[in-house]
Amino acid sequence: MRSIVVLLMCAISFSAISQAEYKVTKGVKCDKQWKINFSEESDNLELLRLKDGEVAPKPFSKSDALKQSLDAQRKRNNYKLKSSYLTSKEDVEPELSSNFNGKPIGRAGVPNDNTMAVSNDGIIISAINTFVTVLDKDGNMLLLKSLGGIVANQLGILNRFYDPKVTYDPIEDRFILMFLEGSNSSDTRIVVGFTETNDPTGNWNFYAVDGNPFGGTRWSDYPIIAHNKTDLYITVNLLTDNMSWQEGFVESYIWQINKEDGYKGETLTQNLYHDIKFNNEAVWSICPVQPAINFDQDNMYFLSVRPDAESNDTTFLHEITNHSKSGQAEYKHKVLTSDLKYGVAPSAYQPTVGFRLQTNDTRVLSATQTKDKIHYTQTSVLMDELKSGVYHGIIDGISTSNPTVTAQIIKSSTLDYAYPSIAFAGEDEDDEHSMLITFSHVGENDFPGTSAIFHNKKDGLESLYSDVIVVKEGEGLINAFVADSAERWGDYTDIQRKYNEPGVVWLCGSYGDANELNNVWIAKLKVNNDLVAIDDFISYPNPADNAINIGAVFPTDEVVTIRLVNTQGKIVKKIENDVVSAGSANFLLNTTGISSGIYILSIINEEGERLHSEKIIVE
Repeated sequence: MRSIVVLLMCAISFSAISQAEYKVTKGVKCDKQWKINFSEESDNLELLRLKDGEVAPKPFSKSDALKQSLDAQRKRNNYKLKSSYLTSKEDVEPELSSNFNGKPIGRAGVPNDNTMAVSNDGIIISAINTFVTVLDKDGNMLLLKSLGGIVANQLGILNRFYDPKVTYDPIEDRFILMFLEGSNSSDTRIVVGFTETNDPTGNWNFYAVDGNPFGGTRWSDYPIIAHNKTDLYITVNLLTDNMSWQEGFVESYIWQINKEDGYKGETLTQNLYHDIKFNNEAVWSICPVQPAINFDQDNMYFLSVRPDAESNDTTFLHEITNHSKSGQAEYKHKVLTSDLKYGVAPSAYQPTVGFRLQTNDTRVLSATQTKDKIHYTQTSVLMDELKSGVYHGIIDGISTSNPTVTAQIIKSSTLDYAYPSIAFAGEDEDDEHSMLITFSHVGENDFPGTSAIFHNKKDGLESLYSDVIVVKEGEGLINAFVADSAERWGDYTDIQRKYNEPGVVWLCGSYGDANELNNVWIAKLKVNNDLVAIDDFISYPNPADNAINIGAVFPTDEVVTIRLVNTQGKIVKKIENDVVSAGSANFLLNTTGISSGIYILSIINEEGERLHSEKIIVE
């Protein structure tokens, strides 16, 4: 017997400066200049005294010693600062290690629907349409079964199984597998399985959740899952019989299921949230947000957008406020506006003329939460050209009354990108922007394959992305349906952090193989979370006595004016129309004879733009 508690809830609704040197003026004499140099041959930080304009022989490198030196220097000189990255794209490029084919059978379903999970012991579950494979960390097969076969007669004979999703629970050291059975109202079930131990080749407890709990000609499609300490969350789209997924959409459901019940094989506690609307229109396709580190939260966040929009900036932030057995869980939502529009992308071209790949729509496909932020990904059109890219959004202040949404699109001049997934890649919760994103790629000269990119940032700075790395190159077209030139590419990829190995992430994607079929690739990547920042603008000492030393780093050639202005708006000192080259520059303002008080120091370019402004105290 299934115990279903139905809750009827109705919604009312880089700039990356890679500088090979760094100059700090000590004291007030311009000929006493120092450059910091990190020796690549040792771990020792060197301070090299050089003549004015002389270049240090070696560049910066990431190092704890370097960061400690810069921090100590800031503290000594007591200067204000605005920082920019010294770390370059090459410094943060992910390192690819283990990678192997994840489908040890001849043919998968179409599309692949790639999903995977990895345990702390390195056991991997890889599931596709319509098989599930258990592998070790080196890709050796431990178990292979069809999705229908793995239920082991617990649910009777299954005859139409697809859309698998798998996840690993690091709190309980268990796996959870779910997939769909049936694609019409006469047989529509959400199959959910929980391992009894940490060994997925052992016993599972499987359940069938009703895919059409309110009757009518409806069935459940396209699941997405996430979990916290107590509950598993499954979102599905309810469709009408005998209609396409675009035309037949009715509404989206959120299922909340207690995990402990599943692990013990007991009757599941289930809550269902439905009739989720905005402006009397059903919100289409809801993506649960996977907590990255803190699983103890009782609430759960979800995201959705306008998946069929040609151009839109609306983002819905949903929330279930409490756990399944609390009796107090409620549904809430906020409507947010992104600073970057998204839209449905066109089909992508393959190398052979006339063969294309479907990019589907622009729904949120993957999301993860760190502290009070959510990072999420979706496929989107490039607004300035008919190509497909990866939309990476960041929502800040999710627990506040007014969260903000910023976004960037990851794109290529020669490739289309689609079906992204995102996972936390940091060392600890302070690395709240450390993310690895995987996605599918294809081009007119490149067969379909799998790629990845690393993202990180420091607060107050712009995002830093690595270069895109190719995880698996394609070997041929995807041509599963000979009569159909717009092939099913793969409805999703998957990615997961290795919970007991900080900075390590596993991913699962697709590629076109030599037989012109979708195939599966699994890979392990390691990221470098060290971000070194340098100071674009340094002024010291502050308070000033006889002079103010100003150090600045300019990304391009500039003509600048430096002004010191009193509280009445009068300019008391200035350096006007000084020509500086890209790189570091030093200025000296003599404050002898200036009255004690508070002043504003500004650096302005030739166009009148204020590059820097700060308060200076003259004693």
